[in-house]
Amino acid sequence: MARQGLRAAFVACCALWCGIAAAGGLEVVETTPSELTARLTQAEAGRVYRVTLGHDAHRFVWENLIPDEDGIVRLKDDRHLRPEHRLGCESRVSPADPVVFDDLLKGAVVGKRRRRFGVPVSTFGGPGYLVPGVTDLRRDEFGSFWLYLDRPPYALLKYDEDWHYQFALLAPGRVLAYDVDAEGNLYLLHPGNWISKHGPLGEALGAWELPVGREPGGFVSASGLAIDREGEYIYVADEILGRVQRFGLGMELRPYRQTAWGWIGREDLAYRRAGSYDAGTMYYQLDRPRQIRLDGKGHLLVSCEHYVSRFDLATGQQVDFGRNPVLGWGGTFTDSAFSRSAGLDGHWQRQWLAGVDGLGNIYVADRENEFVVDPRLQVFDSDGVLVRTFDIEEDVRDEAGRPVHITAVMGLAAAEDRIWLVDAAGRAYESRGGLRGGGRLLLGPGAAGRQFDLAQAAASEFEVEVQAGRVRHRWEGAVMAYPAGESETDNCEREGRAVLADGETSMWTPARLGEPFLVSLFEATGEAIPSTQYLVELEEEPGLFGTQYDYFRVTNRSGREWEGVRFVAETVE
Repeated sequence: MARQGLRAAFVACCALWCGIAAAGGLEVVETTPSELTARLTQAEAGRVYRVTLGHDAHRFVWENLIPDEDGIVRLKDDRHLRPEHRLGCESRVSPADPVVFDDLLKGAVVGKRRRRFGVPVSTFGGPGYLVPGVTDLRRDEFGSFWLYLDRPPYALLKYDEDWHYQFALLAPGRVLAYDVDAEGNLYLLHPGNWISKHGPLGEALGAWELPVGREPGGFVSASGLAIDREGEYIYVADEILGRVQRFGLGMELRPYRQTAWGWIGREDLAYRRAGSYDAGTMYYQLDRPRQIRLDGKGHLLVSCEHYVSRFDLATGQQVDFGRNPVLGWGGTFTDSAFSRSAGLDGHWQRQWLAGVDGLGNIYVADRENEFVVDPRLQVFDSDGVLVRTFDIEEDVRDEAGRPVHITAVMGLAAAEDRIWLVDAAGRAYESRGGLRGGGRLLLGPGAAGRQFDLAQAAASEFEVEVQAGRVRHRWEGAVMAYPAGESETDNCEREGRAVLADGETSMWTPARLGEPFLVSLFEATGEAIPSTQYLVELEEEPGLFGTQYDYFRVTNRSGREWEGVRFVAETVE
Protein backbone atom coordinates (compact mmCIF):
# COMPACT_ATOMS: atom_id res chain seq x y z
CA MET A 1 0.00 0.00 0.00
CA ALA A 2 2.79 2.40 0.93
CA ARG A 3 4.51 1.70 -2.38
CA GLN A 4 1.27 2.38 -4.33
CA GLY A 5 0.76 5.67 -2.45
CA LEU A 6 4.32 6.74 -3.16
CA ARG A 7 3.83 5.95 -6.84
CA ALA A 8 0.58 7.96 -6.99
CA ALA A 9 2.26 10.93 -5.30
CA PHE A 10 5.16 10.74 -7.76
CA VAL A 11 2.77 10.70 -10.75
CA ALA A 12 0.86 13.70 -9.37
CA CYS A 13 4.07 15.67 -8.78
CA CYS A 14 5.33 14.79 -12.27
CA ALA A 15 2.06 15.99 -13.82
CA LEU A 16 2.27 19.33 -12.00
CA TRP A 17 5.96 19.77 -12.86
CA CYS A 18 5.14 19.12 -16.56
CA GLY A 19 2.37 21.71 -16.47
CA ILE A 20 -0.37 19.08 -16.89
CA ALA A 21 -3.12 18.24 -14.41
CA ALA A 22 -5.90 15.65 -14.45
CA ALA A 23 -9.15 17.06 -15.85
CA GLY A 24 -11.95 14.55 -15.42
CA GLY A 25 -13.09 12.01 -17.95
CA LEU A 26 -14.45 11.62 -21.44
CA GLU A 27 -17.73 10.50 -22.97
CA VAL A 28 -17.69 8.93 -26.42
CA VAL A 29 -20.31 10.56 -28.65
CA GLU A 30 -19.61 9.01 -32.06
CA THR A 31 -16.86 6.86 -33.55
CA THR A 32 -15.54 5.72 -36.89
CA PRO A 33 -12.33 3.76 -37.42
CA SER A 34 -10.46 6.99 -38.20
CA GLU A 35 -12.24 9.61 -36.05
CA LEU A 36 -13.75 9.79 -32.59
CA THR A 37 -16.05 12.54 -31.33
CA ALA A 38 -16.00 12.93 -27.55
CA ARG A 39 -17.25 15.22 -24.78
CA LEU A 40 -14.83 16.23 -22.02
CA THR A 41 -16.91 15.93 -18.86
CA GLN A 42 -15.17 18.74 -16.94
CA ALA A 43 -14.13 21.01 -19.79
CA GLU A 44 -13.59 24.69 -18.96
CA ALA A 45 -13.78 27.53 -21.45
CA GLY A 46 -10.41 28.82 -22.61
CA ARG A 47 -8.49 25.76 -21.42
CA VAL A 48 -6.21 23.63 -23.61
CA TYR A 49 -6.35 19.86 -23.17
CA ARG A 50 -4.36 16.73 -23.80
CA VAL A 51 -6.05 13.34 -24.32
CA THR A 52 -4.20 10.02 -24.13
CA LEU A 53 -5.59 6.70 -25.30
CA GLY A 54 -4.04 3.50 -23.96
CA HIS A 55 -5.38 0.36 -25.65
CA ASP A 56 -3.37 -2.85 -25.20
CA ALA A 57 0.01 -2.10 -26.76
CA HIS A 58 -1.20 1.04 -28.53
CA ARG A 59 -0.74 4.56 -27.23
CA PHE A 60 -2.16 7.62 -28.96
CA VAL A 61 -1.74 11.22 -27.83
CA TRP A 62 -3.73 14.29 -28.87
CA GLU A 63 -2.42 17.65 -27.67
CA ASN A 64 -3.45 21.31 -27.87
CA LEU A 65 -7.16 20.43 -27.98
CA ILE A 66 -9.64 23.28 -27.43
CA PRO A 67 -13.22 22.02 -26.78
CA ASP A 68 -16.24 23.88 -28.12
CA GLU A 69 -18.94 25.35 -25.84
CA ASP A 70 -20.40 21.88 -25.28
CA GLY A 71 -17.03 20.36 -24.37
CA ILE A 72 -16.80 18.50 -27.69
CA VAL A 73 -13.43 17.55 -29.22
CA ARG A 74 -12.68 15.44 -32.28
CA LEU A 75 -9.83 12.97 -32.15
CA LYS A 76 -8.64 12.11 -35.62
CA ASP A 77 -5.77 10.41 -37.45
CA ASP A 78 -4.30 13.74 -38.46
CA ARG A 79 -1.89 16.41 -37.30
CA HIS A 80 -3.15 16.26 -33.70
CA LEU A 81 -1.46 12.89 -33.25
CA ARG A 82 2.06 13.21 -31.97
CA PRO A 83 4.46 10.82 -33.73
CA GLU A 84 5.41 7.98 -31.40
CA HIS A 85 7.54 5.74 -33.59
CA ARG A 86 11.14 6.66 -34.35
CA LEU A 87 14.00 4.78 -35.99
CA GLY A 88 17.72 5.29 -35.98
CA CYS A 89 19.39 5.23 -39.37
CA GLU A 90 23.08 4.50 -39.81
CA SER A 91 23.30 6.69 -42.88
CA ARG A 92 22.65 9.77 -40.73
CA VAL A 93 25.54 11.74 -39.28
CA SER A 94 24.68 10.30 -35.89
CA PRO A 95 22.57 7.22 -35.05
CA ALA A 96 20.79 9.44 -32.53
CA ASP A 97 19.38 11.64 -35.28
CA PRO A 98 15.58 11.16 -35.44
CA VAL A 99 14.11 9.47 -38.48
CA VAL A 100 10.43 8.82 -39.17
CA PHE A 101 8.56 6.32 -41.33
CA ASP A 102 7.87 7.43 -44.88
CA ASP A 103 4.24 7.63 -46.07
CA LEU A 104 4.77 5.35 -49.03
CA LEU A 105 7.63 3.03 -48.20
CA LYS A 106 7.03 2.33 -44.50
CA GLY A 107 10.78 2.58 -44.07
CA ALA A 108 13.16 5.01 -42.43
CA VAL A 109 13.77 7.99 -44.70
CA VAL A 110 16.12 10.91 -44.98
CA GLY A 111 14.88 11.97 -48.39
CA LYS A 112 11.51 12.73 -49.86
CA ARG A 113 9.06 10.78 -51.96
CA ARG A 114 5.48 11.98 -52.14
CA ARG A 115 2.50 10.41 -53.86
CA ARG A 116 -1.15 11.32 -53.95
CA PHE A 117 -1.78 8.58 -51.45
CA GLY A 118 -0.05 7.71 -48.24
CA VAL A 119 -0.58 6.74 -44.64
CA PRO A 120 0.25 8.59 -41.37
CA VAL A 121 2.33 5.66 -40.21
CA SER A 122 3.73 7.61 -37.26
CA THR A 123 0.50 6.64 -35.52
CA PHE A 124 -0.06 3.14 -36.85
CA GLY A 125 3.17 1.13 -37.20
CA GLY A 126 3.42 -2.43 -35.96
CA PRO A 127 2.67 -6.10 -36.68
CA GLY A 128 0.00 -6.82 -39.26
CA TYR A 129 0.16 -3.38 -40.84
CA LEU A 130 0.48 -3.22 -44.62
CA VAL A 131 2.91 -1.50 -46.91
CA PRO A 132 1.91 0.41 -50.05
CA GLY A 133 3.42 -0.65 -53.31
CA VAL A 134 3.54 -3.93 -55.17
CA THR A 135 2.24 -6.54 -52.72
CA ASP A 136 1.05 -10.06 -53.54
CA LEU A 137 -1.91 -11.90 -52.00
CA ARG A 138 -3.12 -15.51 -51.74
CA ARG A 139 -6.10 -17.17 -50.02
CA ASP A 140 -5.94 -20.76 -48.82
CA GLU A 141 -8.61 -23.46 -48.59
CA PHE A 142 -9.39 -22.49 -44.97
CA GLY A 143 -10.19 -18.88 -45.83
CA SER A 144 -6.93 -17.49 -44.44
CA PHE A 145 -4.96 -14.86 -46.35
CA TRP A 146 -1.23 -14.85 -47.04
CA LEU A 147 0.13 -11.44 -47.97
CA TYR A 148 3.66 -10.84 -49.25
CA LEU A 149 5.41 -7.50 -48.62
CA ASP A 150 7.73 -6.90 -51.57
CA ARG A 151 9.97 -4.43 -49.75
CA PRO A 152 12.66 -4.98 -47.12
CA PRO A 153 12.27 -6.60 -44.70
CA TYR A 154 10.61 -9.15 -46.98
CA ALA A 155 7.85 -10.99 -45.14
CA LEU A 156 4.77 -13.17 -45.56
CA LEU A 157 1.95 -12.01 -43.28
CA LYS A 158 -0.88 -14.35 -42.42
CA TYR A 159 -4.42 -13.21 -41.54
CA ASP A 160 -7.45 -15.28 -40.68
CA GLU A 161 -10.68 -15.16 -42.71
CA ASP A 162 -11.77 -12.03 -40.81
CA TRP A 163 -8.44 -10.31 -41.46
CA HIS A 164 -7.13 -10.62 -37.94
CA TYR A 165 -3.34 -10.66 -37.94
CA GLN A 166 -1.78 -14.04 -37.14
CA PHE A 167 1.98 -13.81 -37.65
CA ALA A 168 4.75 -12.68 -40.00
CA LEU A 169 7.23 -15.05 -41.63
CA LEU A 170 10.40 -13.13 -42.52
CA ALA A 171 12.30 -14.19 -45.66
CA PRO A 172 16.10 -13.93 -46.07
CA GLY A 173 15.60 -11.93 -49.27
CA ARG A 174 13.08 -11.21 -51.95
CA VAL A 175 10.56 -13.98 -52.65
CA LEU A 176 10.05 -14.65 -56.37
CA ALA A 177 6.74 -16.50 -56.00
CA TYR A 178 4.67 -18.39 -53.47
CA ASP A 179 1.46 -20.40 -53.14
CA VAL A 180 -0.44 -22.55 -50.62
CA ASP A 181 -1.45 -26.20 -50.93
CA ALA A 182 -4.78 -27.77 -49.91
CA GLU A 183 -3.54 -28.39 -46.35
CA GLY A 184 -2.55 -24.76 -45.82
CA ASN A 185 1.20 -25.33 -46.27
CA LEU A 186 3.15 -22.44 -47.77
CA TYR A 187 5.72 -22.88 -50.57
CA LEU A 188 8.21 -20.08 -51.27
CA LEU A 189 10.39 -19.78 -54.39
CA HIS A 190 13.65 -17.99 -53.54
CA PRO A 191 16.35 -16.53 -55.82
CA GLY A 192 19.09 -19.04 -56.46
CA ASN A 193 16.72 -21.88 -57.44
CA TRP A 194 15.47 -23.17 -54.12
CA ILE A 195 12.04 -23.72 -52.59
CA SER A 196 11.14 -23.73 -48.90
CA LYS A 197 8.02 -25.27 -47.38
CA HIS A 198 6.31 -23.96 -44.24
CA GLY A 199 3.34 -25.17 -42.23
CA PRO A 200 0.14 -23.24 -41.49
CA LEU A 201 1.83 -21.72 -38.43
CA GLY A 202 4.95 -20.76 -40.36
CA GLU A 203 7.02 -23.69 -39.12
CA ALA A 204 9.76 -24.91 -41.45
CA LEU A 205 8.84 -28.24 -43.09
CA GLY A 206 11.69 -28.60 -45.53
CA ALA A 207 13.49 -27.13 -48.52
CA TRP A 208 14.58 -28.22 -51.99
CA GLU A 209 17.57 -26.98 -53.91
CA LEU A 210 16.51 -27.28 -57.54
CA PRO A 211 19.08 -29.08 -59.70
CA VAL A 212 20.93 -26.99 -62.26
CA GLY A 213 20.60 -28.21 -65.83
CA ARG A 214 18.59 -28.29 -69.03
CA GLU A 215 17.40 -31.87 -68.71
CA PRO A 216 13.88 -32.60 -67.38
CA GLY A 217 13.72 -31.52 -63.74
CA GLY A 218 16.61 -29.08 -64.13
CA PHE A 219 16.62 -25.29 -63.87
CA VAL A 220 18.75 -22.35 -64.89
CA SER A 221 16.63 -19.54 -63.46
CA ALA A 222 13.43 -20.54 -61.64
CA SER A 223 11.01 -17.63 -61.84
CA GLY A 224 7.41 -18.59 -61.00
CA LEU A 225 5.40 -21.03 -58.92
CA ALA A 226 1.77 -22.12 -58.65
CA ILE A 227 0.02 -25.03 -56.90
CA ASP A 228 -2.87 -27.10 -58.24
CA ARG A 229 -4.54 -27.93 -54.91
CA GLU A 230 -6.99 -30.41 -56.41
CA GLY A 231 -4.45 -32.33 -58.48
CA GLU A 232 -1.70 -31.92 -55.86
CA TYR A 233 0.81 -30.65 -58.39
CA ILE A 234 3.27 -27.79 -58.17
CA TYR A 235 4.24 -25.92 -61.35
CA VAL A 236 7.57 -24.10 -61.55
CA ALA A 237 8.63 -21.74 -64.36
CA ASP A 238 12.15 -21.10 -65.68
CA GLU A 239 12.55 -17.75 -67.43
CA ILE A 240 15.87 -18.62 -69.09
CA LEU A 241 14.88 -22.05 -70.39
CA GLY A 242 11.44 -20.75 -71.34
CA ARG A 243 9.48 -23.61 -69.81
CA VAL A 244 7.16 -24.64 -66.98
CA GLN A 245 7.61 -28.03 -65.34
CA ARG A 246 5.15 -30.06 -63.29
CA PHE A 247 6.09 -31.74 -60.01
CA GLY A 248 4.38 -33.52 -57.15
CA LEU A 249 4.18 -31.66 -53.84
CA GLY A 250 7.31 -33.52 -52.76
CA MET A 251 9.09 -31.98 -55.80
CA GLU A 252 9.22 -35.27 -57.76
CA LEU A 253 9.00 -34.57 -61.51
CA ARG A 254 5.60 -35.34 -63.09
CA PRO A 255 6.00 -34.50 -66.80
CA TYR A 256 3.31 -34.80 -69.45
CA ARG A 257 3.76 -37.71 -71.81
CA GLN A 258 3.80 -35.64 -74.96
CA THR A 259 6.53 -33.17 -75.85
CA ALA A 260 4.83 -29.98 -74.77
CA TRP A 261 5.14 -26.85 -72.71
CA GLY A 262 5.42 -28.84 -69.47
CA TRP A 263 9.07 -29.80 -69.88
CA ILE A 264 10.41 -28.56 -73.20
CA GLY A 265 10.97 -24.84 -73.75
CA ARG A 266 12.79 -22.53 -76.12
CA GLU A 267 16.02 -21.43 -74.48
CA ASP A 268 17.00 -19.28 -77.46
CA LEU A 269 13.97 -17.02 -76.93
CA ALA A 270 15.51 -15.78 -73.70
CA TYR A 271 18.58 -14.41 -75.45
CA ARG A 272 17.01 -12.11 -78.01
CA ARG A 273 14.69 -9.13 -78.00
CA ALA A 274 11.12 -10.31 -77.53
CA GLY A 275 8.99 -10.27 -80.64
CA SER A 276 5.39 -11.05 -81.47
CA TYR A 277 3.91 -14.44 -80.79
CA ASP A 278 3.61 -16.43 -84.02
CA ALA A 279 0.82 -18.99 -83.69
CA GLY A 280 2.21 -20.99 -86.58
CA THR A 281 5.57 -21.70 -84.93
CA MET A 282 5.27 -20.87 -81.24
CA TYR A 283 2.51 -23.09 -79.82
CA TYR A 284 3.63 -24.51 -76.47
CA GLN A 285 6.65 -22.19 -76.49
CA LEU A 286 7.16 -19.67 -73.71
CA ASP A 287 9.20 -16.47 -73.78
CA ARG A 288 10.70 -15.63 -70.36
CA PRO A 289 7.80 -16.98 -68.27
CA ARG A 290 7.45 -15.45 -64.81
CA GLN A 291 4.09 -15.35 -63.03
CA ILE A 292 1.91 -18.43 -63.32
CA ARG A 293 -1.66 -18.57 -62.05
CA LEU A 294 -4.47 -21.13 -61.99
CA ASP A 295 -7.88 -19.89 -63.10
CA GLY A 296 -9.99 -22.36 -61.08
CA LYS A 297 -11.43 -23.78 -64.30
CA GLY A 298 -8.77 -26.36 -65.11
CA HIS A 299 -6.29 -24.00 -66.78
CA LEU A 300 -2.84 -22.65 -66.03
CA LEU A 301 -2.04 -19.10 -67.15
CA VAL A 302 1.61 -18.32 -67.86
CA SER A 303 2.77 -14.71 -68.07
CA CYS A 304 5.56 -14.33 -70.65
CA GLU A 305 7.55 -11.28 -71.66
CA HIS A 306 4.74 -9.60 -73.60
CA TYR A 307 1.86 -12.07 -73.67
CA VAL A 308 -0.08 -14.57 -71.55
CA SER A 309 -0.47 -18.22 -72.60
CA ARG A 310 -3.13 -20.61 -71.32
CA PHE A 311 -2.86 -24.41 -70.97
CA ASP A 312 -5.20 -27.25 -70.07
CA LEU A 313 -4.08 -28.83 -66.79
CA ALA A 314 -5.39 -32.26 -67.79
CA THR A 315 -3.74 -32.57 -71.21
CA GLY A 316 -1.02 -29.92 -71.32
CA GLN A 317 -2.54 -28.56 -74.55
CA GLN A 318 -2.46 -24.83 -75.22
CA VAL A 319 -5.90 -23.19 -75.06
CA ASP A 320 -6.77 -20.12 -77.15
CA PHE A 321 -8.32 -16.87 -75.93
CA GLY A 322 -11.35 -16.67 -78.17
CA ARG A 323 -9.96 -16.36 -81.71
CA ASN A 324 -6.43 -15.58 -80.52
CA PRO A 325 -3.72 -18.01 -79.43
CA VAL A 326 -2.48 -15.78 -76.61
CA LEU A 327 -3.57 -12.69 -74.71
CA GLY A 328 -1.21 -9.90 -75.69
CA TRP A 329 1.21 -9.20 -78.50
CA GLY A 330 0.83 -11.61 -81.39
CA GLY A 331 -2.67 -12.44 -80.19
CA THR A 332 -5.17 -9.75 -79.25
CA PHE A 333 -2.55 -7.01 -79.72
CA THR A 334 -0.96 -6.02 -83.04
CA ASP A 335 1.92 -3.61 -83.82
CA SER A 336 4.76 -3.88 -81.29
CA ALA A 337 5.13 -3.84 -77.52
CA PHE A 338 7.65 -1.02 -78.03
CA SER A 339 5.31 1.19 -80.05
CA ARG A 340 2.98 3.89 -78.72
CA SER A 341 0.08 1.50 -78.97
CA ALA A 342 1.43 -0.10 -75.76
CA GLY A 343 -0.02 2.89 -73.93
CA LEU A 344 -3.57 2.28 -75.17
CA ASP A 345 -6.20 0.78 -72.89
CA GLY A 346 -6.33 -2.95 -73.38
CA HIS A 347 -2.57 -3.05 -74.12
CA TRP A 348 0.60 -3.21 -72.07
CA GLN A 349 4.36 -3.35 -72.48
CA ARG A 350 5.54 -5.56 -69.60
CA GLN A 351 2.92 -6.87 -67.25
CA TRP A 352 2.01 -8.41 -63.90
CA LEU A 353 -0.43 -11.29 -64.21
CA ALA A 354 -2.32 -10.54 -61.01
CA GLY A 355 -4.83 -13.38 -61.17
CA VAL A 356 -8.27 -14.58 -62.19
CA ASP A 357 -11.56 -14.04 -60.35
CA GLY A 358 -14.45 -16.46 -59.88
CA LEU A 359 -16.13 -15.14 -63.02
CA GLY A 360 -13.13 -16.03 -65.17
CA ASN A 361 -11.97 -12.43 -65.62
CA ILE A 362 -8.20 -12.01 -65.98
CA TYR A 363 -6.44 -9.13 -64.18
CA VAL A 364 -3.27 -7.69 -65.71
CA ALA A 365 -1.33 -4.75 -64.23
CA ASP A 366 1.40 -2.59 -65.74
CA ARG A 367 4.84 -3.64 -64.55
CA GLU A 368 6.74 -1.40 -66.92
CA ASN A 369 5.41 0.87 -69.67
CA GLU A 370 7.22 3.88 -71.10
CA PHE A 371 4.04 5.11 -72.80
CA VAL A 372 1.80 5.56 -69.73
CA VAL A 373 2.17 8.02 -66.85
CA ASP A 374 0.23 6.14 -64.18
CA PRO A 375 0.17 2.34 -63.85
CA ARG A 376 -3.09 0.56 -64.63
CA LEU A 377 -4.93 -2.58 -63.68
CA GLN A 378 -6.81 -3.97 -66.68
CA VAL A 379 -9.54 -6.60 -66.64
CA PHE A 380 -10.09 -9.01 -69.56
CA ASP A 381 -12.76 -11.68 -69.91
CA SER A 382 -11.88 -15.31 -70.63
CA ASP A 383 -11.88 -14.57 -74.39
CA GLY A 384 -9.31 -11.81 -73.97
CA VAL A 385 -11.77 -8.93 -74.47
CA LEU A 386 -11.07 -5.81 -72.37
CA VAL A 387 -13.76 -5.36 -69.73
CA ARG A 388 -12.47 -2.40 -67.73
CA THR A 389 -9.35 -0.37 -66.99
CA PHE A 390 -8.49 1.04 -63.55
CA ASP A 391 -5.87 3.71 -62.83
CA ILE A 392 -5.21 6.44 -60.27
CA GLU A 393 -7.86 8.66 -61.85
CA GLU A 394 -10.58 5.99 -61.58
CA ASP A 395 -12.97 7.04 -58.82
CA VAL A 396 -13.53 3.74 -57.02
CA ARG A 397 -14.89 4.13 -53.50
CA ASP A 398 -15.70 1.72 -50.72
CA GLU A 399 -19.00 1.39 -48.86
CA ALA A 400 -18.11 4.38 -46.65
CA GLY A 401 -17.20 6.61 -49.62
CA ARG A 402 -13.43 6.38 -49.12
CA PRO A 403 -11.30 6.21 -52.28
CA VAL A 404 -9.66 2.92 -53.27
CA HIS A 405 -6.37 3.27 -55.13
CA ILE A 406 -6.21 0.42 -57.66
CA THR A 407 -3.02 0.55 -59.72
CA ALA A 408 0.04 -1.74 -59.70
CA VAL A 409 -1.55 -4.85 -58.23
CA MET A 410 0.85 -7.79 -58.17
CA GLY A 411 -1.67 -10.39 -57.04
CA LEU A 412 -5.24 -10.89 -55.98
CA ALA A 413 -7.33 -13.60 -54.36
CA ALA A 414 -10.80 -14.74 -55.37
CA ALA A 415 -13.49 -17.06 -54.03
CA GLU A 416 -16.86 -17.53 -55.74
CA ASP A 417 -18.20 -14.01 -56.35
CA ARG A 418 -15.71 -12.22 -54.06
CA ILE A 419 -12.34 -10.70 -54.86
CA TRP A 420 -9.58 -9.32 -52.61
CA LEU A 421 -6.60 -7.23 -53.61
CA VAL A 422 -4.09 -4.87 -52.03
CA ASP A 423 -4.40 -1.28 -53.23
CA ALA A 424 -1.58 1.21 -53.76
CA ALA A 425 -2.19 2.90 -50.38
CA GLY A 426 -1.38 -0.31 -48.53
CA ARG A 427 -4.89 -1.52 -47.76
CA ALA A 428 -6.74 -4.69 -48.61
CA TYR A 429 -9.98 -4.21 -50.55
CA GLU A 430 -12.83 -6.71 -50.86
CA SER A 431 -15.65 -6.49 -53.39
CA ARG A 432 -18.34 -8.78 -54.77
CA GLY A 433 -19.23 -9.54 -58.37
CA GLY A 434 -15.81 -8.61 -59.68
CA LEU A 435 -13.77 -5.51 -58.99
CA ARG A 436 -16.09 -2.57 -58.36
CA GLY A 437 -16.94 0.14 -55.84
CA GLY A 438 -18.98 -0.26 -52.68
CA GLY A 439 -16.77 -2.94 -51.14
CA ARG A 440 -14.87 -3.08 -47.85
CA LEU A 441 -11.46 -1.59 -47.06
CA LEU A 442 -9.42 -3.76 -44.72
CA LEU A 443 -6.28 -3.20 -42.67
CA GLY A 444 -5.27 0.27 -43.82
CA PRO A 445 -5.88 3.64 -42.11
CA GLY A 446 -9.50 4.10 -41.17
CA ALA A 447 -10.41 0.57 -42.23
CA ALA A 448 -12.06 -2.10 -40.12
CA GLY A 449 -9.77 -5.02 -39.45
CA ARG A 450 -6.53 -3.05 -39.37
CA GLN A 451 -4.18 -3.45 -36.45
CA PHE A 452 -6.23 -0.96 -34.42
CA ASP A 453 -9.06 1.49 -35.10
CA LEU A 454 -10.58 4.20 -32.93
CA ALA A 455 -14.02 2.59 -33.02
CA GLN A 456 -12.64 -0.13 -30.74
CA ALA A 457 -11.73 2.31 -27.98
CA ALA A 458 -13.77 2.49 -24.76
CA ALA A 459 -14.24 5.70 -22.77
CA SER A 460 -12.43 4.16 -19.79
CA GLU A 461 -9.24 3.86 -21.84
CA PHE A 462 -8.90 7.64 -22.26
CA GLU A 463 -7.07 9.97 -19.90
CA VAL A 464 -7.86 13.70 -20.02
CA GLU A 465 -5.44 16.35 -18.74
CA VAL A 466 -5.45 20.12 -18.82
CA GLN A 467 -2.33 21.78 -20.23
CA ALA A 468 -0.76 24.90 -18.74
CA GLY A 469 -0.61 26.25 -22.29
CA ARG A 470 -0.04 25.12 -25.85
CA VAL A 471 2.68 22.51 -26.12
CA ARG A 472 5.60 23.27 -28.39
CA HIS A 473 7.47 20.38 -29.98
CA ARG A 474 11.10 20.34 -30.96
CA TRP A 475 12.84 18.34 -33.68
CA GLU A 476 16.61 18.15 -34.12
CA GLY A 477 18.86 16.55 -36.67
CA ALA A 478 21.61 16.97 -39.25
CA VAL A 479 21.31 18.90 -42.51
CA MET A 480 21.95 16.25 -45.18
CA ALA A 481 22.88 16.75 -48.83
CA TYR A 482 22.35 14.42 -51.77
CA PRO A 483 25.00 11.80 -52.54
CA ALA A 484 27.42 12.78 -55.30
CA GLY A 485 25.81 12.56 -58.73
CA GLU A 486 22.27 12.13 -57.41
CA SER A 487 19.43 14.66 -57.55
CA GLU A 488 17.00 12.71 -55.36
CA THR A 489 17.16 10.13 -52.62
CA ASP A 490 14.34 8.46 -50.77
CA ASN A 491 15.56 6.21 -47.97
CA CYS A 492 18.36 5.60 -45.56
CA GLU A 493 19.81 2.76 -47.58
CA ARG A 494 21.34 5.48 -49.79
CA GLU A 495 23.79 7.49 -47.73
CA GLY A 496 23.56 11.27 -47.65
CA ARG A 497 26.43 13.79 -47.34
CA ALA A 498 27.05 15.90 -44.25
CA VAL A 499 28.61 18.60 -46.45
CA LEU A 500 26.41 21.23 -48.17
CA ALA A 501 28.11 23.50 -50.71
CA ASP A 502 27.20 27.17 -51.12
CA GLY A 503 24.01 27.46 -53.20
CA GLU A 504 23.19 23.78 -52.72
CA THR A 505 19.83 22.56 -51.39
CA SER A 506 19.55 19.85 -48.76
CA MET A 507 17.44 16.73 -48.88
CA TRP A 508 13.83 17.02 -47.86
CA THR A 509 13.86 16.33 -44.13
CA PRO A 510 10.85 14.65 -42.50
CA ALA A 511 9.72 16.76 -39.55
CA ARG A 512 6.29 15.41 -38.58
CA LEU A 513 5.68 18.03 -35.94
CA GLY A 514 2.08 18.16 -37.13
CA GLU A 515 1.84 21.95 -36.70
CA PRO A 516 3.48 25.01 -38.31
CA PHE A 517 7.10 25.21 -37.23
CA LEU A 518 10.21 27.39 -37.52
CA VAL A 519 13.68 26.10 -38.45
CA SER A 520 16.99 27.36 -37.04
CA LEU A 521 20.45 26.19 -38.13
CA PHE A 522 23.56 25.75 -35.98
CA GLU A 523 27.22 25.12 -36.70
CA ALA A 524 28.80 21.91 -35.45
CA THR A 525 30.21 24.02 -32.62
CA GLY A 526 26.67 24.99 -31.53
CA GLU A 527 26.90 28.58 -32.81
CA ALA A 528 23.70 29.83 -34.46
CA ILE A 529 23.83 30.60 -38.19
CA PRO A 530 22.13 33.93 -39.07
CA SER A 531 18.79 33.37 -40.84
CA THR A 532 19.98 35.64 -43.69
CA GLN A 533 22.44 32.91 -44.70
CA TYR A 534 19.89 30.25 -45.60
CA LEU A 535 16.45 29.71 -47.12
CA VAL A 536 13.91 27.32 -45.57
CA GLU A 537 11.16 25.71 -47.68
CA LEU A 538 8.25 23.95 -45.99
CA GLU A 539 5.99 21.39 -47.58
CA GLU A 540 2.55 22.58 -46.56
CA GLU A 541 0.26 20.55 -48.82
CA PRO A 542 -1.05 17.45 -47.04
CA GLY A 543 -1.36 14.08 -48.70
CA LEU A 544 -4.65 12.20 -48.86
CA PHE A 545 -3.93 10.48 -45.54
CA GLY A 546 -0.85 12.47 -44.60
CA THR A 547 -0.39 15.41 -42.29
CA GLN A 548 0.46 19.00 -43.02
CA TYR A 549 3.98 20.32 -42.56
CA ASP A 550 5.60 16.95 -43.11
CA TYR A 551 8.92 17.99 -44.64
CA PHE A 552 11.31 20.91 -45.04
CA ARG A 553 14.59 21.61 -46.81
CA VAL A 554 17.17 24.37 -46.62
CA THR A 555 19.39 26.13 -49.17
CA ASN A 556 22.88 27.30 -48.22
CA ARG A 557 23.29 31.03 -48.97
CA SER A 558 26.21 31.68 -46.64
CA GLY A 559 28.88 32.01 -49.34
CA ARG A 560 30.86 29.13 -47.84
CA GLU A 561 30.68 25.38 -47.51
CA TRP A 562 28.82 23.90 -44.53
CA GLU A 563 29.94 20.77 -42.75
CA GLY A 564 28.15 19.11 -39.85
CA VAL A 565 25.41 21.77 -39.72
CA ARG A 566 22.44 20.79 -37.57
CA PHE A 567 18.85 22.04 -37.49
CA VAL A 568 16.32 22.66 -34.75
CA ALA A 569 12.64 22.78 -35.77
CA GLU A 570 10.11 24.04 -33.21
CA THR A 571 6.36 24.41 -33.47
CA VAL A 572 5.00 27.93 -33.47
CA GLU A 573 3.00 29.18 -30.47
